[in-house]
Amino acid sequence: MSYSTWGRVIAVLAFAVTSLVVSTASAQWRPTRDVEFVVPFGVGGGADLLARVVHKIITEEKLVPVPVAIVNKPGGGGAVGVGYVTGSRRADPHTLVLVNGSVQITPILNPQVRTLSEIQPVMNLMLDDFVFFVKADSPWKNLQDFARDAKSKPAKTYAFATGGTTDVMAVTVLGKSTGTELNTINFNSGGEALTALLGGHVHGTLGNPLEFMGHLNSKTVRAIGVFRDNRFALLADVPTVKEQGVNAPNFQMWRGIGIPKGAPADAAKYWEDVMQKVAATNTYKTYLKDNAAAEAPIAGAAFETFLANQEKLYRELLGK
Repeated sequence: MSYSTWGRVIAVLAFAVTSLVVSTASAQWRPTRDVEFVVPFGVGGGADLLARVVHKIITEEKLVPVPVAIVNKPGGGGAVGVGYVTGSRRADPHTLVLVNGSVQITPILNPQVRTLSEIQPVMNLMLDDFVFFVKADSPWKNLQDFARDAKSKPAKTYAFATGGTTDVMAVTVLGKSTGTELNTINFNSGGEALTALLGGHVHGTLGNPLEFMGHLNSKTVRAIGVFRDNRFALLADVPTVKEQGVNAPNFQMWRGIGIPKGAPADAAKYWEDVMQKVAATNTYKTYLKDNAAAEAPIAGAAFETFLANQEKLYRELLGK
């Protein structure tokens, strides 16, 4: 073989090796600078609590080679936080976003707002059922007490704190199922809603157990009904709303992780792998158990299908 022929062969091989290296590097994206973990809700709510557990696991298990910092951007049912992402971190793979049912419901209620459509879903982590909470000294001992009392008063006599649009929908479900009309007082997080309840500024709230477990254990709040088919093992003394004669649909809060829309696909895969590792840890499984939450790791295309079905459910509930 001539020298020129060998030269061509070597050139082709060199190109192939270079292409393989570039392709492999692209498929193995890793963060190279600090990561911002945006929580579009206030401190102390369910979204914030989950984000801090995920952050703790990522840090302690050294799952990411760079620092990760949580940034809370509450307001507008997730719209303020997502607006921050689209305005300053668009398509940036060094950004995580805590997403949940509120960022999906907000644009259904207000079509002018863009929230979940600006985020690339990566992985759902958990599901939270809704519980009817009152202050410990409330005269309502069960759902029948509440319904009887509310029906005897003018519409919107009783105020319910909400920490997001998913909570608003939960209160709507409660009102329609019991034939009552309630007044919703909106806050930026479940933590703020809890504070309003403890301060006696509202009569009740519908939230997820993880936001209330400490106060349930200290008996400063009381749970009087759960929106699921059976009782929680952790809250065995709290009956379901169906047990109490109210045929309310089951209603859950999904909670997951996304990255800004337009970020590279290999970055989405990287973060999916990280979240799979988070979900497999004993720390995370203990967190779910201690807070009566359901493990629900749904990733990639399956997560997008799940979200499409959730949106259909939300629209049906709002229609009813």
